[in-house]
Amino acid sequence: MTKIYTAIILMVIALLPQAAHSAELDERADSAYMEGKYDEAAQLYEEYMKTEGTSWQLYYNLGNCHYRLGKSAQAVIDYERALRLDPGNKEIQDNLALVNSKLVDKKGYEGSFLSRTFEDITNIMSSNGWAWIAFSLFVMTIVAAALYIFFNGVAVRKIGFFGGGATLVLSVIAIVFAINANAISRSRSTAIVKVPSAILSTSPRAPQSRSEEAMLLHEGAKVVIVDSISSPTDSIKTMWYDVMFDNDHRAWINSSEVEII
Repeated sequence: MTKIYTAIILMVIALLPQAAHSAELDERADSAYMEGKYDEAAQLYEEYMKTEGTSWQLYYNLGNCHYRLGKSAQAVIDYERALRLDPGNKEIQDNLALVNSKLVDKKGYEGSFLSRTFEDITNIMSSNGWAWIAFSLFVMTIVAAALYIFFNGVAVRKIGFFGGGATLVLSVIAIVFAINANAISRSRSTAIVKVPSAILSTSPRAPQSRSEEAMLLHEGAKVVIVDSISSPTDSIKTMWYDVMFDNDHRAWINSSEVEII
């Protein structure tokens, strides 16, 4: 037993310098940002991520740095990644909306009313948040079932029966939102144009003529990846994505011109 305690103590001692270094990186990054050294701050936040992992706060801070540096596409990518970790965060939503308002390309109609409503509700909170709601509602269902089974009063039994039915249905709905929120956070079907401008093609290859040019998108534009293919016409195999910008615009883009969120 003593050997186990000794091993634990030695492990903690070994981790202390790493923890101190990580804390120092975070402090230096915050200080650099406050001093207006946004490029240095971004580098320090990225270095901190390598040791401590990602979080919505780090992506949010990175987004702020890249926005200040005029890197709109990277700022959008950072804010989108932050939202995946904390979809209901108003600060992130506002900053992302600010950057999007300054982009060249404006989206048209996207999806159906029902699909957009379902996604908007899903994005109110993270999958963990929906899971906790589902769990709480299920506990309330059990309590309601106990009222129905163990109490004799008609009013109490009615409350238990109908209340339990309602909380059970709501619990199932919350589970559906939790599953969808988890799928969205893990999805690799959306990407951001990272080059100043990209000419999309009508086929999975570089446009050979004006007739093969489908549309022009600029940095920061968000697209949904529908399909992908490795082009057989290139001397070096190139991945092409079949993407949708909105309901009226769908074309092929070189994978090197976008970054998946």
